[in-house]
Amino acid sequence: MVETPISKVLEEASYKARADDILGAVELYRKATELDGSSASAWYGLAVMQSKRGNTADAVSAFERAHDLKPDHAPTSANLAVLLESRNPVRAASLAKLALKTLSDVEELTRIAERHPPEEPLILPARIVEKQVQEVIPHPPMLDSKPVDEEPLMLEATPVLADIADVAEHAAELAREGEFQESLNLIQPRLESDASGNSSLWALCGVCLSQLDHVEDAIQAIEYAISIGEDSAKAHFNLAQLLRKLGRNDAAMQSLANALLSDPSHINSLVARGEIFLERGEDDLAVQNWERVVAMEPEHPISIEIENLKLSDDATDDDSEEVVKDEVEKQSAESDEDAPIPFVETRSFKIDKARELTDSGDHVGAVNAWKDLLLDDNSSPEVWHGLADALSVAGHIDRAHQCRQRANAIEEETQNEEKRKEAVSEADLVEAAIMAEGKASHLPPSEEESVNVAIEWYNNGLNLLTEENSLEALNCFEKAIGGAPREERELRVRAQNGRGHALYQLRRYPESIQAYHAAITMDPAGVTGRALYNMGSSYAAVELYADAIKCFEQALGRGLDTEDVTICKTQINRCRLLHKEQEKRRRATA
Repeated sequence: MVETPISKVLEEASYKARADDILGAVELYRKATELDGSSASAWYGLAVMQSKRGNTADAVSAFERAHDLKPDHAPTSANLAVLLESRNPVRAASLAKLALKTLSDVEELTRIAERHPPEEPLILPARIVEKQVQEVIPHPPMLDSKPVDEEPLMLEATPVLADIADVAEHAAELAREGEFQESLNLIQPRLESDASGNSSLWALCGVCLSQLDHVEDAIQAIEYAISIGEDSAKAHFNLAQLLRKLGRNDAAMQSLANALLSDPSHINSLVARGEIFLERGEDDLAVQNWERVVAMEPEHPISIEIENLKLSDDATDDDSEEVVKDEVEKQSAESDEDAPIPFVETRSFKIDKARELTDSGDHVGAVNAWKDLLLDDNSSPEVWHGLADALSVAGHIDRAHQCRQRANAIEEETQNEEKRKEAVSEADLVEAAIMAEGKASHLPPSEEESVNVAIEWYNNGLNLLTEENSLEALNCFEKAIGGAPREERELRVRAQNGRGHALYQLRRYPESIQAYHAAITMDPAGVTGRALYNMGSSYAAVELYADAIKCFEQALGRGLDTEDVTICKTQINRCRLLHKEQEKRRRATA
């Protein structure tokens, strides 16, 4: 007897299911349902695979179709009972009783049936088409190639999860092949469960969403990925490109600056910065960025754009070329061979220029300026402190702290060297005392003074917060963090929380979440309800309602007063409603 097409498809699906190729099995079972929508075997197999993937809603829908087609199939009734227990306990109990008529002594089904007794007996659907009753399939392959009536019971409602590294690799491969929806389907259940804190998976989610034209959702996914640790040039660049799509060029420039802080040689970010500068009419800055690209990659196509810009500028420059030439010759004639080095090239000027870039908010320019100074002298604590300040203002607190440590180490080494010289000095005691007194006036502040200065910065930050001067407050908190000794944990934790408040006021919510996380990491046992509440507010602001709910719920038992508890509970209810609506929209667009 010649096999029907659906039989072959079901056999292939069963083979892939046994080989743990869940995605392949889902595709084949779905194909089988399209070939013959009246096949209970196809719908049952699809339901089992969707359940293993964690797609509960899709699993219930497929089980329902299988149950409509074959109401007396005990495994279908049993699985529906398990999956529907929390949603529809009355129907779950009826289905469990129905399954127990065939499957006796199954403890899980007995519990469901006894715990949720139905008020009225379940009326099972009676619509069975005659063709379906008479249907004969020579080899009705299911997950284990057995007839429908012999299918093994799948009472586990939780999915069998593959290793997250394998999932990420498979999803990335699908994305590279252009299968963005399939990649998203693969990672989305894990992001909603055990991999909710996986930054690289969130970044991949953002890429898939962007390719499917869900730009706003993609931005939120990538911003969250960055906030929990995906501080890579690629992630910042992808975020910048999405922001440019929405016309938010200022925010895009900030993201590109962050990308170049992570990797100063990231070519795509340099090209994108040049494009934005060109759109603004700042041709010189565009060429400056693109020339850095060509220096690293001489054959890059952007070199053609540079030539075009230079050719267009030549016509404008011709008229003034002679005037400039005469002025240069005049200055050259007046100059003396023994003239001093121009002020612009002195170390002092370069340091002042680097500080100006830091204060103006040009993070990339500031960091690069301080790095250039380090190339000239990497043993200068002043330069290391300057680089630390630039990184701190840019939000890279850990890197700033490393630079600060390096500066302190150099200063300490210098002090120790001076002490060694004093120990072997043969100068008389009076002269030695005079020398020591002179040096004492130039020593860096003591540890106690450092703590006092950090506390002063912290208090200034609090005052500025109450005045809603968020940017200045942020600067104060970061100086408190950078100046506080490592052992002053409580002060550092409070300063990080203050930094989170300031970033929240500035609507820089992902960075605010990162600051709160840093505070919690420093002192997990001492985290307060107010800090958790504030972090929950930041999560809610970026529409990560599930994480916001967790923060609010944990805040309830950590010392909030009565009024704050009421506000917190209100926020929980509000976020739950918003989360439900968000899930509905997500399922509708999936």
